[in-house]
Amino acid sequence: MSSTQPDEPGEPDTETDRQQDAMKDQLRKDVASWSAARSNDASGMATRVPSPAKPHAQRAPRQKAKAVVVAAPVPAEKKPFKMSYDGTTDRDYIAARIKLGAR
Repeated sequence: MSSTQPDEPGEPDTETDRQQDAMKDQLRKDVASWSAARSNDASGMATRVPSPAKPHAQRAPRQKAKAVVVAAPVPAEKKPFKMSYDGTTDRDYIAARIKLGAR
C-alpha cells in the first residue's frame, strides 16, 4: 500500500502547514483592511467637496501672428492647352507638313 504513514492526531503540524496557515491569516487581514478602507473611500466620495483649482503660473504673453499676405488673384481667362512643335508656330508647322506631302 502506501509507504507514508498517516499523521497521528497527537502529532504537531508540520512546518509547511504552519507557514500556509500564517499566510492565509495574513491575507484575510489584508483583505479586511482593504475592504474597510475602500468602503470608507466610497462613502467619502459622495460627501467630498471638490477643492478649488490651483492657480496656474502666468505665462509670457504670446506675440501676435503676422497678417497673412493675400496672393494676387488668378486671371479668370485661361488659355487652352496648346502643344508646341519644337518652338515653331502652328502656321509654320502646317506649312512644313504640307510641303512633306502629309494631308
